[in-house]
Amino acid sequence: MIIHEQPATRERGSVIFDLAILGGTVVDGTGAPGVKADVAIQGDRIVRIGKVKEGEAARELSAAGAVVAPGFIDTHSHSDILALAEPALLPKLMQGVTTELLGQDGIAAAPMRKEYVAAWRQYLSGLTGDPSISWDWESIAEYAGRLSARPTGPNLAFLIPQGNVRMVVLGLENVPAEPFHLHAMEEEVRRAMDEGAAGISLGMIYMPCIFSGREELIRILCACGRRGGFFAVHIRSGGNRLLESIDEVISVAKEAEIPLHISHFKAAGKRNWHKMENALEAVERAYRDGLDITFDIYPYTAGSTMFLAVLPPWALEGGVGKALERLRNPSLRAKIRDQFINPPPPDPKDPPWDNFANLAGWENLYISSVESKKNQGWMGRSVANIAKEEGKDPAETAFDILLEENGRVGLILFTMEEEKMVLGLRHPLGMICTDGLLGGRPHPRVYGTFPRVLGKYVRERKDLTLEEAVRKMTSLPARRLGLKDRGVLAGGKAADIVVFDPATVADRATYENPRQYSAGIQQVIVNGVPSVEDSQYTGKLGGRVLKR
Repeated sequence: MIIHEQPATRERGSVIFDLAILGGTVVDGTGAPGVKADVAIQGDRIVRIGKVKEGEAARELSAAGAVVAPGFIDTHSHSDILALAEPALLPKLMQGVTTELLGQDGIAAAPMRKEYVAAWRQYLSGLTGDPSISWDWESIAEYAGRLSARPTGPNLAFLIPQGNVRMVVLGLENVPAEPFHLHAMEEEVRRAMDEGAAGISLGMIYMPCIFSGREELIRILCACGRRGGFFAVHIRSGGNRLLESIDEVISVAKEAEIPLHISHFKAAGKRNWHKMENALEAVERAYRDGLDITFDIYPYTAGSTMFLAVLPPWALEGGVGKALERLRNPSLRAKIRDQFINPPPPDPKDPPWDNFANLAGWENLYISSVESKKNQGWMGRSVANIAKEEGKDPAETAFDILLEENGRVGLILFTMEEEKMVLGLRHPLGMICTDGLLGGRPHPRVYGTFPRVLGKYVRERKDLTLEEAVRKMTSLPARRLGLKDRGVLAGGKAADIVVFDPATVADRATYENPRQYSAGIQQVIVNGVPSVEDSQYTGKLGGRVLKR
């Protein structure tokens, strides 16, 4: 609610601020208890937290009965392409997100070689969507320039996706990196860091990341770490080999001497739920040993990724086109179907595989996005349900879905247990992310993550205090990303602010109807620009590209 507005004159020193947020409880992001205070903004900066007198601000917004907090930072986002097509990014902005971190899971938009654009767009479509925009960049600097061409809703920071680096140097095949390839990859990473990346990401279940050996990873991680970056990783397995996968990335990070951030922390599959405590203990042990280690987590029991990830790594070698050729080959198709049921034993020579069909069961794997109009009815249904209706084997149904949609399919998979998830949510080294895939009928986390934490896990269940939840959404991720002027409400900091009602804030998005904005988010201000007022989008955008 706007309670006062007057011309911004400076006669006799009366109006000295552009905007004031009055009468709220300031929860500053540090974990300290909230205090009653006004917040004054001049330009894109906070200039006072205290008392603002009547007439000192050109515009005044009421925060009576509400919490005033730093804008939320989404540490795992897949808005890389949608940010160019729909820069407002309303699913994030309307839940209070003022900064997103792009370039996740080792597979993203840049760097890029023009000859791989078509194949890469097809591969990423189940993850990032594929809106009708031109991909006319090669370097991260050129991609960031495209993002900077107009304001966005949230600010956008970015990681270097390791798979893109490998693709630029070695293509999409499973081939070893020779010394001159390693040197070229190091140079690519150094260049991207100099172009403003916050760190590097790796997706250890995604092609071509899965083809990288340890020496290759150590070399490029060292190149990133020496320039002040951190290492964000989708580990090899969140399920049957969860503990081994955590030990692996801790070992790699220690050898490369780089801070480690584990993405979307989880224990997946009923047979693995009991491992959550040991997984968190492994993180704590590494922290006690001196490793700078953190993780992020989303407050749901289902994950989401591209449907192609159900296939074993060997079936994906060379890109989507070759994967689809293998699905058309009866003998190879039969081999994959058999491996769903009887997974091959781990072989150090082969890329490992998180076998979702075996881990979760076809009844827990749901189609979240397709491109063709004729198959829209598949969205929101499990593979087992579709197979039953069509009178086919579920594995054969999965193959046919991929073939009909040319691999452009999204997946939601139910594999986690709530109380184990809450252990991660409460952990002091954990922060909050959406891991939001934005196409089709998306996972509700795209629209509801941050209000869900504040409503369900703070107000209703009391798993977290309000101040600790806000810290996990603001100052903790800001420190991880190296954003020294964000994540805390204080004089001189960037004016990224969210105002919410602690009594009503809640997620509305559901698996059946995910495209619903949350309740209780009253104001969202990005770099001093009020983008949401009275829970309504104003049409004004203040987001910008944030470089390290």
